Amino acid sequence: MRGNYTVKRFYFLASLALASFFSGCVSIPVQGIREKVLTKDNWTLTIEHLPSLNQSFKRRYPVLVCHGLGANRNYFKANDENSFVRNLQRAGYDVWLMDLRGRVDAEDTGYWLGRHTYTYSIDEYIKYDLDAALEYVLNKTGAAKVNYVGHSMGGIVMYSRLGSMQEDRVANMVAIASPMSFLPYTKWMFNLYRMRNAMVLFPVIPIRPSALVASFVPESFFAPFANAFYNPENTDTLVKKQLLRKSVNNISKREIKQFLEMTERGELYSADGKISYTDNLKNVKLPVYLVAGRRDELADPAVIRDVWERLGSKDKTFEVFSRAQGLVDDYGHTDLVFGKKAHTEVHPKIIEWLNKHN
Repeated sequence: MRGNYTVKRFYFLASLALASFFSGCVSIPVQGIREKVLTKDNWTLTIEHLPSLNQSFKRRYPVLVCHGLGANRNYFKANDENSFVRNLQRAGYDVWLMDLRGRVDAEDTGYWLGRHTYTYSIDEYIKYDLDAALEYVLNKTGAAKVNYVGHSMGGIVMYSRLGSMQEDRVANMVAIASPMSFLPYTKWMFNLYRMRNAMVLFPVIPIRPSALVASFVPESFFAPFANAFYNPENTDTLVKKQLLRKSVNNISKREIKQFLEMTERGELYSADGKISYTDNLKNVKLPVYLVAGRRDELADPAVIRDVWERLGSKDKTFEVFSRAQGLVDDYGHTDLVFGKKAHTEVHPKIIEWLNKHN
């Protein structure tokens, strides 16, 4: 009898798990035309094109958008018709969403074996991936330059390219929660730094499978980790599921090492230690709009202001999104992009700034 009860219980739990899986499957309805782009060092990238939905406005430059660390382009499409890309399209912008190397839509990246493995650093993003994306978008559109929007690491890599490689194909830049140091330490970054020696056990930081598992368990199990990336009170439940299942990517050990060294040295350096990307912010001369969230546990507003002070541009704006402005909540690291009211509180400010420069 005991054995029968155990078997029945197993089948019940298995059925419950399957039901949860199929009923909880989420999709991201906003879809563009996906295209493949090859870098000069032979990596395949994905670029998704979402053309303007408002022909009444002819914007001067297209918009190239890049995601952050451990992520892919999909979270810019979260919240569906209220997503960041939809608002850009409705404002008359030709939008191009890019994925950096190692993202699953382009080609498989092996853990140990394969044509490509997770052996790249941030330097490859800066040198090869941005170059390929810029060249592709300009060739496709015939534009002379692009507007660039980067969230978190997406902003970091463009800061670094502009400051260190004499890049002249970018007209204007919006950096959302993009630091160039982690001083003062946040609690989350300090805990990550303390665990750095454990990386030797893995070929890659396996964020993607961990996120898939997390999407099927109560949020309380992973709240301390998730809260570093977004303000949970400012993010819808469906969006959280979209993020965990569709928007997360593994992190290479070399790129996370550069971030951890940034906590030690107070600056972001190239993998070989020869270039201070942070110091080279003084070479960035184009118009820049820096966006920060008051509740950001990864990129405190203080470190975003430090970037603002270091930039060589005469046209630079720094803004913190918080309740103090009369907003619905203090914004976290990623809900600046997909928060409950981001489409009425954050996106219009970014679009207004872009409009003035287009």
